[in-house]
Amino acid sequence: MRSQRDYIALLKTPEEPPAHIIFVLATTEPHKVEPTIISRCQRFDLKRISNSAVVERLTFISQQEGYSFDEKSLEEVARGATGSMRDAINGIEQVVTYYGPSPDYEQVQEALGLGIDARSAQLAGLVLDRDLPGALKLIAAVRDDGADMRQFCKQVVTYLRGLLLAKVGVTEGLDLPKEMAAYVKTEAARRSRTAIMDAMRAFSAADFRDEPQSSLPLELAVLELATEGEAAAAAAQPAPRTAPAPPHETRVVAPPRPEPQFSIPAAEMDDVASTVANSTLGAPKPEAASEASAPAGSEPVGNGLLAGVRQACRESDKTLSALLNGSCEVKSIEDDRVVLGFYHTFHLERAESPPNAAKLKDLFSQVLGRPVGVVFEHAPRPRAETPPRAGHLVQVARELGATPVEDRTAGKGDADG
Repeated sequence: MRSQRDYIALLKTPEEPPAHIIFVLATTEPHKVEPTIISRCQRFDLKRISNSAVVERLTFISQQEGYSFDEKSLEEVARGATGSMRDAINGIEQVVTYYGPSPDYEQVQEALGLGIDARSAQLAGLVLDRDLPGALKLIAAVRDDGADMRQFCKQVVTYLRGLLLAKVGVTEGLDLPKEMAAYVKTEAARRSRTAIMDAMRAFSAADFRDEPQSSLPLELAVLELATEGEAAAAAAQPAPRTAPAPPHETRVVAPPRPEPQFSIPAAEMDDVASTVANSTLGAPKPEAASEASAPAGSEPVGNGLLAGVRQACRESDKTLSALLNGSCEVKSIEDDRVVLGFYHTFHLERAESPPNAAKLKDLFSQVLGRPVGVVFEHAPRPRAETPPRAGHLVQVARELGATPVEDRTAGKGDADG
């Protein structure tokens, strides 16, 4: 942590430097330099040097030092330096140290490890052509030759990048030898931009950190591209049509049964259970159906009238139709009045509500063929007395031959009385 005193000393030095000294402050992170320092300096943003400028400078150095490099070799050195003049000069010195002042092109590639394997372009072509067996065989051959698999993968990515740049028309950005650059321009014309980008992503994601010399990352990249291609082809195919059903077949889908729209008090559950047990849900009784379908001119009475009303409102109001199903009966029919008796008060209250009462009045008038009014009343159904059910143990005892005995408690009570 800088102290205020250090800052003052640093500011004083570049602000009033000695006449014979020039301070050069270099950084790769100019945004971290304090504004007070920047205000006292002249800023120069240095960029990477182009390959042509590097080659021109290396040619001058070679002439001055007595080295003999052809232009192709100097281009290879400049390409490996990636815009750094210092790295390019170090590369020249390394080559001269290994092979003397007059190395050939192959020696320059070997000394710097910058040789471009022509099989990298061949592998990229096989992948773009979706030739899975050919691509895997080529990878195996490169591995068996002892090549650096990580470097080989980088060369594949470099070639694909050249294809993409040539595809979009940026020819000056091709970082490839002249012979390969010309071939890339011709090859890019017949390739899909999407396919090139997919291949670049797959090979760029190849991870060689665990095993730098393994061919597995390359093989996985090729298999991933092949799988994506198969999935895209399958998605492009139209879905198979379902064969239509034969003419003689009739498919009927049953409509869902209407769920009850009301709740039943617990105190009246037994009454509802007996009502459901003594009625047929969803259809009128046979005698009611016959009355409802009586010929014209005869007036339906009783349950037949009720069945006709329920049938009339089944399509327009299923809730009201369910309310009339097994919960009421026609008590009497007079000239202009129908008395409808409900077994349970909660059914009666729903029927007496203004919307339902108005609908029932219209429906009964429609079925009877004349205007009538509807009177609602509570008409509880007498509950049938059923003998108590014996438990399963009593039933088993009877099957084993046991006979019932008198209730001792009742006998004792009679005796005490």
